[in-house]
Amino acid sequence: MKKWPWRILLILAILLIILGVAPMAALLWHGWMHNFQPLSMQLPTAKGEYTSAEFKTDLDEGYMVQLELMDQTHRSIGLNPDAVIDLDWQIVDANSAVIAKGVQDAPTGGNEVNFGEYKPRRGTHQRMIVNVHQDIAEPAGSTLTLQVNSEEDPEAAGFAFVVFSRWMMIMSGAGAVILLALLIAKIVRPIRGISSKTPQTP
Repeated sequence: MKKWPWRILLILAILLIILGVAPMAALLWHGWMHNFQPLSMQLPTAKGEYTSAEFKTDLDEGYMVQLELMDQTHRSIGLNPDAVIDLDWQIVDANSAVIAKGVQDAPTGGNEVNFGEYKPRRGTHQRMIVNVHQDIAEPAGSTLTLQVNSEEDPEAAGFAFVVFSRWMMIMSGAGAVILLALLIAKIVRPIRGISSKTPQTP
């Protein structure tokens, strides 16, 4: 095999593999580098004031404050439609300055309640303070989880994962096939050369 077409095919194979892997690698890197749920804490159902541990938001985008109910197996279940969540909340920075605040005093429904949205500066260290004004009537053994979640759409990330997976299979697969063909040609060529030089028996 001549050197110049072999080198062209080798470069083409490597480029196809890189182009196939790059979008998936970027998606996985984005997911690994960022925390899309910087806060998840159990909220007692009894009346009182509760403060979360310190957390940090590392995305330059909005965040949602949500409350979710889970059963003993940590499966999300519907909130008591007859219960009223009566509380106020605020998020403060490391200097106790209020970044966001809100009030919730409406009946529950579904399996989560959205308290509000806010957009902190990237990298801000925060705490959440919740003042529950009356006991929350939820089933015994259930767990109320207070969360701060990124507004980035998880369904969009899942769709991108599927698309990028197929792209990687097509592009990187084609590159791998070319590399395999080059490898086979590299192995077969010396064997043929040896066979052609074998002396003929009289």
